[in-house]
Amino acid sequence: MIKKMGCILILSLLMIVGLGCGEKPLSEAETLQDPIANEAEGSSTTNGTTSTVNANNGIVVEVEDEGTPSKEGVPGVEDSISSEIIKVYYTDMQAMELIETTEEINFSNDEEKYIAAFKALQSSKSSEFIPLWEKIELKTLKFNNGDMVIDIHMPDEARLGSGGEQFALTALTSTLFQFEEVNSIDLLVDGQSVESLMGHVDLLHPMLREDVLQ
Repeated sequence: MIKKMGCILILSLLMIVGLGCGEKPLSEAETLQDPIANEAEGSSTTNGTTSTVNANNGIVVEVEDEGTPSKEGVPGVEDSISSEIIKVYYTDMQAMELIETTEEINFSNDEEKYIAAFKALQSSKSSEFIPLWEKIELKTLKFNNGDMVIDIHMPDEARLGSGGEQFALTALTSTLFQFEEVNSIDLLVDGQSVESLMGHVDLLHPMLREDVLQ
């Protein structure tokens, strides 16, 4: 009887131990969270491309970085060139009269316009029109608030007779006073105020519009 009870106890202990060994531990998948789900949202930029990681689904979205527009290749602002048809005065081959004709000049500002007008007096497109200022050198031309100052150099071969000198002064004033903003012209020779341009006609300093065009 005692032996039977001992066997029963031993069998019971073996069954209890067997049941304990048969239980499985919790899986690592149940104890560890998905590392993708735990990743924080973030972004990185490489070579102008921004990559954004979504914390919910792990999708990576790449966005091209347009950046700041380049200024290369943008042309600079250039000064605009204007043109104008002006009246220019010459004499005939016998220096008997003053001849009015027209010339086109190009310029980007007022001072260039006046210089171009003066240079138009120094050359002619027709052999019938004799430029009275051809041999006279323009040194400087300045304009300020309606007053023009012209400094010239006059070699001996540029000198004319009394009639030619008067024609030269009339050609100069008629050409430059056609610009309404010009009120006076002071003509200097090598920086000096001379009494006469070529020794025959008095030279006023300055020559005024109202005196010349009366």
